[in-house]
Amino acid sequence: MYRLHGFFTQNSMKPHYVMEALGVEFEFRFVNLMTLENRTDEFRAMTPIGKVPVLEHDGEFLFESGTISRYVASVEKSPLYPADKLERARVDQWMTYFTCHPGRWLTEIYFQRVIKPAANLGETDEAACERAAQFVNMQLAPLEQLFEAASWLANDAFSIADVFALGYLEQVHAIDFSLEAFPRVNAWFGRLDELESTARVRARVRPYIEAAFAS
Repeated sequence: MYRLHGFFTQNSMKPHYVMEALGVEFEFRFVNLMTLENRTDEFRAMTPIGKVPVLEHDGEFLFESGTISRYVASVEKSPLYPADKLERARVDQWMTYFTCHPGRWLTEIYFQRVIKPAANLGETDEAACERAAQFVNMQLAPLEQLFEAASWLANDAFSIADVFALGYLEQVHAIDFSLEAFPRVNAWFGRLDELESTARVRARVRPYIEAAFAS
């Protein structure tokens, strides 16, 4: 039995989407970062860095969203994380790309425009948002080209890379970032949005989001 300890922001959503897409049985435990639950002794006993997400499995603990996603897919021997070394590396490269490039900058805008106001962390830095948006546009361009001939990120097959990337890309809704210049990317995003596994994850975290932003 897997237990995923997390929040509703992108780092927790990535493995959440992956685990749901894999079809594994797991429990989601909400860790409220706004009330500093991640700084309690109980939480710190699971991870030395005090951050979400954390995976609990058979009495062991793992942190970092990519590590968690790959571990569960590997344990389950899922075709969404191919056994073939080259095909698996292609999945890995797109997960890394999203983490280091468009995902990084989308998250910067989300922090500035959503998290800072909600957590009373100061005013939104619009210059930082503009700079981040420029990077996102540059880094989505290769994806637009990729999707001219492919439907999915890696090996032209649905994989954990796609739903992992969804955790970053869905932030466009909250930050009002338009994908109009990238119609193929937007179509891919739409396919991910329509997955039943996506709907189940969003339904699971929605009460926590509503409670956080109602206060």
